[in-house]
Amino acid sequence: MIKQDFLLVQIEELAKKLAKLLKKKETPGSNTDTLADDCYKDIHLSLQEVQNATAEELTEKVPDWELLELLVKLMLADDRINTDRQQIEKAQQLLYFVQERDRTYSFDRIALAESIRSLLTE
Repeated sequence: MIKQDFLLVQIEELAKKLAKLLKKKETPGSNTDTLADDCYKDIHLSLQEVQNATAEELTEKVPDWELLELLVKLMLADDRINTDRQQIEKAQQLLYFVQERDRTYSFDRIALAESIRSLLTE
């Protein structure tokens, strides 16, 4: 029970930072890299780990599917990652893993999957 409470707090904090990152991304000239790096640290990862690890390695490092879903959102919000096709494909693999772990129907995940598909077809 304590582990679940801690995890929920961690997810809420990360979601708040991700929301700030997305809001700053809309503002021209804002530096979103440091905020994205803070989000990676909250998941106990670094940008280099996210870029260099395989999807399977990331699922081992971040075993909780809720945090993994936030990682996918973060990867798509981070301009250092979302411009690289291989990284977008990795985010897609992570999203597939999340969908396998949690079979709950989610409009958010459907929109996320569609966003990934559109990035891959550009």
